[in-house]
Amino acid sequence: MTYLPTLLITGGTGFVGGALAARLIQTPRWDDCLFLVRAPHREDGLARIAHVLRRHHVSEELLDRLHLEQIICGDLNNVDDWKDDPRIASIEKVLSSAAIASFGNHPSIWPTNVDGVLAMAHALHQRCRLKRFLHIGTAMACGRRAPLPVPEGYDAGEDTEHFLEYTASKHEVERRLRQELPDLPLVVARPSIVVGHTHHGCEPSGSIYWVFRIARALQTFPCELDQKIDVIPVDYCAEALELLLEKPQLQHTEYHLSAGEENSCSFEEIDAAIAQAVGQPPMRSVYKKQSLEEIAKTQDRFKALLGPCNRRIVLRAIRTYGGFASMGMLFQNQRLLDEGMRPPQRLATYAGHCERTSRGHLIAEQMKFDYK
Repeated sequence: MTYLPTLLITGGTGFVGGALAARLIQTPRWDDCLFLVRAPHREDGLARIAHVLRRHHVSEELLDRLHLEQIICGDLNNVDDWKDDPRIASIEKVLSSAAIASFGNHPSIWPTNVDGVLAMAHALHQRCRLKRFLHIGTAMACGRRAPLPVPEGYDAGEDTEHFLEYTASKHEVERRLRQELPDLPLVVARPSIVVGHTHHGCEPSGSIYWVFRIARALQTFPCELDQKIDVIPVDYCAEALELLLEKPQLQHTEYHLSAGEENSCSFEEIDAAIAQAVGQPPMRSVYKKQSLEEIAKTQDRFKALLGPCNRRIVLRAIRTYGGFASMGMLFQNQRLLDEGMRPPQRLATYAGHCERTSRGHLIAEQMKFDYK
């Protein structure tokens, strides 16, 4: 019998895409899913998806639902190699999650995040009768000078002062998707900062959580402890994406997936939750806000405090996240709530899980999720 999937998922082996897959495998929707996976053979692609699902604690019984017909081998840099696969013709919805999510200057950021996504969108728009193309961007594509809290749908256009090459690429691909494919049923989801899982902590991924570990280990960072940071857990992000994929009618075409003003946490709250979880005192009495230049003067102590690490990358990370944290950027999230989504869990309620599941893992090991 010919397999006729209706939902194409790219980035299913990543943090956010994997969390959505772990959610969908528990539902009837799973039988309609097709995964684009960078792999030489379907068996390798299936193994990669299975590995990610296990990291999200998907049971072996549920993993039996994953089958070879759900795997299409390829990536965004070779769309012509897979766009004519017979299974593509039945696709009605797309979750565009695949990206080079590196906070370094990875050479493939632009070819993948912009050129590759555009090539895929053009191919699918021509071949399929798409009902929704849900693209995952980033809330930080708003740039440094956005009004606070950042309104949903905000776009400074050519005047955007980007944080990173990654955020610039995400901003550009949104612009070009709208410009080149005005009839594409495009919906853009812009997550804020995605950290950990409310039940599994950092077992699925240590992405970005290492920032808090660095600040606690050094007992300093370029922001005050009362600064708030907008963070959501990956399982909440996955739940929101499922809603945006499946709800028949949406009120908008752009949504923040964020904690918003109400559910963002201060660094002091996060530190207190981590300290309580591991039986340590919070760092309130010893913490000192310092500039990047002042912190750089202490880099000879990084190895002793942080474990084996690349001091240059650590300083670059502190510059990026410290600068972002000191701005106090929060992102409005009312549109998602108006669609019926529940409010997100606050990081302080599950930060202890993230810390406990990070024990035994080097900070440098967790940083590899974000500095490819």
